[in-house]
Amino acid sequence: MNNRRSTLVINSRFQYQYALLTVVVTVLLVNLFIVINAVLPNSEGFPFSAKQTVLLAIIEVILIAGVWWGSLISSHKIAGPVYVIVRQMEKLAEGDLTARVRLREKDVFQEEAVMINNYIEVLHERLHEVQKIATEIEQLANQDSEKRMVLFTHLNKELSSFNTE
Repeated sequence: MNNRRSTLVINSRFQYQYALLTVVVTVLLVNLFIVINAVLPNSEGFPFSAKQTVLLAIIEVILIAGVWWGSLISSHKIAGPVYVIVRQMEKLAEGDLTARVRLREKDVFQEEAVMINNYIEVLHERLHEVQKIATEIEQLANQDSEKRMVLFTHLNKELSSFNTE
């Protein structure tokens, strides 16, 4: 099964901000190194010829492009799982308790996905129990009122396990 996402940019705002921040920090560090080396006492700096200056500029542009690309790839490993989690939470909000968070093996947030899936499973089991009790009460509508009261108590106990306030 091919489970490979083909879109590198999933959450453009987050990923571009992440990449831009990484590029800015990289450029600042490289240029800080050059400036510090130029102003240190007993330092000749970098005596660059015009060709070497152009070569340095080209190398810096390549470095910026590489850092930008690497930042997009690394941020994809965050944005992709967040996208999957949000999509499954939307399904859950629509009442689909079969929704589960399934991430790729190398994605981040694996532990969080397991916790979310466990929560959904517990919710699913509790609501299934409530449905079962409601069905039993409905079947006893015109029958034994004592048994109905026991079921109402059980139903109330199940419903009280949900904090709604």
